[in-house]
Amino acid sequence: MTQIEHFGISSLDNIVDIISIHNAKKILLVTGKKSFEKSGSEEKLSHYLKNLSVERFCDFEVNPNIKDVITGVKIIKTFQPDLIIAIGGGSVIDIAKLINIFAVHVSTKKEIYDFVNKSSSVINKGLPLLAIPTTSGTGSEATHFAVVYIENKKYSFAHEYVLPNYAIIDSTLSYSNPKYVKACSALDALSQAIESFWAVGSSEESREYSRKAIKLILDSIELAVNENDKKSMDRMAIAANFAGKAINISKTTAAHAISYPITKYLDIPHGHAVALTLGKFFVINSQYSKNKLNDKRGIEYFDDIVNEINSFFGCTDSEMSCTRWYELLTSLGLNNNLKSIYREKDIDYELISNDINVERLNNNPVKIKSNQIEELFL
Repeated sequence: MTQIEHFGISSLDNIVDIISIHNAKKILLVTGKKSFEKSGSEEKLSHYLKNLSVERFCDFEVNPNIKDVITGVKIIKTFQPDLIIAIGGGSVIDIAKLINIFAVHVSTKKEIYDFVNKSSSVINKGLPLLAIPTTSGTGSEATHFAVVYIENKKYSFAHEYVLPNYAIIDSTLSYSNPKYVKACSALDALSQAIESFWAVGSSEESREYSRKAIKLILDSIELAVNENDKKSMDRMAIAANFAGKAINISKTTAAHAISYPITKYLDIPHGHAVALTLGKFFVINSQYSKNKLNDKRGIEYFDDIVNEINSFFGCTDSEMSCTRWYELLTSLGLNNNLKSIYREKDIDYELISNDINVERLNNNPVKIKSNQIEELFL
């Protein structure tokens, strides 16, 4: 499905045309609980939505679960909107994508569970959906999948119809985010771009998106996070979109797979959780001579991938890139040591390891052994 995108500081003006195209009189507005006002989104959108019937849905968890999805589906069926506008971070856009598709296919918890597990098929696009990110990180506006938790287990629901019809990327909506949110979002985008670059599922197209994202982020991240430099934050918004487009093709790999239970059990925000292990994978993935290479394109191909990734960081080997990675986390004010964080928590390691997404591990370029994951923690 083709998406129509609008970039830039005045890009919100395109909302008027989108509403007109669909002759929309009733708008379902999916937002965060507090971020909608704090980001300035509420004030900016009120101008475009006046004289329209608007229903707001914001009562859901940071990590959307099946109960939240069912609530959203009920709102759609009752309110019967003509257009859905999702404005917020990745979770906000994800839940909007989910309820939009599920509302035209299923209603109950069992039906949604079967649907997510592919025993049912998507046949309807749902309503027109406009996604407007307020963080420069997840790239959810550019992907055809969304995360949902069912009985505490994470599922990624994917279909071409999940991709929003429209995306508006206006970096001014991210200007007011706290420093820690900016840092986590930026590292999520950078991690996505790097993982996409070395992923088994990568292609020439996805790697070109990754290159653009990595270069933009490395040139902008410290000024954007530490100095609130607006031009750098503008570049970060574009880079995050590139990173989203990259993983939309390739998907992510080991660091992302491990990050979800880190977030779940250690209460560490997603972008920070990914960044805590990603640096180690510079080294792990470079050791393809002793670890089995999952990528069938072979050693010569992957050797070029490793060398190019190192070059992004101005390094000649993966150990140097790993060091640079954790230096970057420190420069952004983030704790870069997973072991120290883990030791502060009274959490059973097996609880975390048993909750790792095996499918994402298989997309990692080299085979990951259980003892390598355990070493990251212990």
